[in-house]
Amino acid sequence: MSTRLPFTKIAHHPNKPELVLANGHYYVVLNTSNGEIIKSYPQDAKIDNVTDYYRSMQFNKDGSLFATSGENKELCVWDTNNWSLKFSRPAYKRVNAMAFNKDSTQLLSADKFGDVYCHPVKEAIEGEEKLQPIVGHVSMVTDMLLTPDDKYVITSDRDEHIRVSRFPNGYNIESFCLGHTDVVTCIDILPWDESILVSSGGDSTVRTWDFKNGISKQTLDLKSKIEAYKPPAADANSEDAIVSALAFNINTKTLAVSFAKSTAVLILNWEDDTGFAYSETKLAPLPILDIAYDLEGKLWMSLDGDKLVHVCSSTSSENLLKQINTAEVCKANEVFDLYTIFGLRKFLDLPERVSNEENASNKKRKTK
Repeated sequence: MSTRLPFTKIAHHPNKPELVLANGHYYVVLNTSNGEIIKSYPQDAKIDNVTDYYRSMQFNKDGSLFATSGENKELCVWDTNNWSLKFSRPAYKRVNAMAFNKDSTQLLSADKFGDVYCHPVKEAIEGEEKLQPIVGHVSMVTDMLLTPDDKYVITSDRDEHIRVSRFPNGYNIESFCLGHTDVVTCIDILPWDESILVSSGGDSTVRTWDFKNGISKQTLDLKSKIEAYKPPAADANSEDAIVSALAFNINTKTLAVSFAKSTAVLILNWEDDTGFAYSETKLAPLPILDIAYDLEGKLWMSLDGDKLVHVCSSTSSENLLKQINTAEVCKANEVFDLYTIFGLRKFLDLPERVSNEENASNKKRKTK
């Protein structure tokens, strides 16, 4: 029996009420003001065992371009005026994160092998010289961004590091932001103060940084807040909660934090003097895959289950969700793993004797 695939990634337009929802190797565009579908699913799509899906999606600064990349190792750039494909070009490895520079002439891509490439925003031509990475990690890059002034490319990796490198000469390292005790999964620039970096990950902390100097400004531990909403552990890697997405509401200076395989989103409020503070927990009816705020401050959630999308709003959301939750989307006979994020951890259960020798209170260690 075939199953509707959930929307694995979502992203909201910076200036228009348009939400992009990735479904398999396609995407749907929803008007977040009235719930109408702007770009629907292709009519000729077939039911199959989808293994190709979007892992990364990114708007440029003014929202005129939209980039996607998935398992097929292709970078696709779309014109958001009519949502047509402008061009595609090959990526060298599977892409984990993307970012446009401020004039949209270059598209940066970070891959699972730890490299960041700078692609020209144009169709690849036959015989084009192979690009060289501008940043290289010995560990998998988990997230990447380019600062709004185009001066720094910031990368996080599987081994708890955050590196701040000069752009485009990434071999010039400006600083490291060190302090996380587990994999860093999400980094972003604070929208209302572009001198501050926000990070989070497997240690269930949200941290802020003076990233140019590599100085920690705040560490907010959310373990006690998410404890009641953790999913059952399947193995050592999923024993603890892991942050899967961050979303900012610029108007209210609010940060939403979602966790893999959990139904809870933690809402943090910003105070200029002290930083982030826990405000409340919002619950979805099913485990949350991704989150995004719209321009009106509504928090959209893509879900793992029969109901594809949920929205937190001060008014009724029934009409907003009617079309998207009944839309024709990609189906598959077998759903791929939706929670590969847990695999970013490198934990192993150790024999009791070895564990006691290393740390009597810790029965896990990291592999190399």
